[in-house]
Amino acid sequence: MDNLLPKIKNKFNFINDFFKINPHKHWAFLIYVFFSLVVILILFSFYLLYEIRNEQMFQVQIEQKGNQTLLKEDLLKNTTNIFDQKTRNEIDINTNFSAYNDPSL
Repeated sequence: MDNLLPKIKNKFNFINDFFKINPHKHWAFLIYVFFSLVVILILFSFYLLYEIRNEQMFQVQIEQKGNQTLLKEDLLKNTTNIFDQKTRNEIDINTNFSAYNDPSL
């Protein structure tokens, strides 16, 4: 029992020693943490690359639906008829010149 209490106390002293100001230890700790994060991110990126190359991830499924029309055909025919009528009127005006009476006379 006498041995157990100092061991526990030493564990807590290690934590207290860590929080004491020691720039060399803290910089080393930060370097280890960020280096391990970079290694983990690189491994994860290689895993993603492997999954994408094997077409296991981020696949786009193209759904084939029936014949879809983007335009309403009856409205399209109506519009083309209107433009055809306008071109016929323009041709008639250009070919059949009619003399207008001068309203000033």
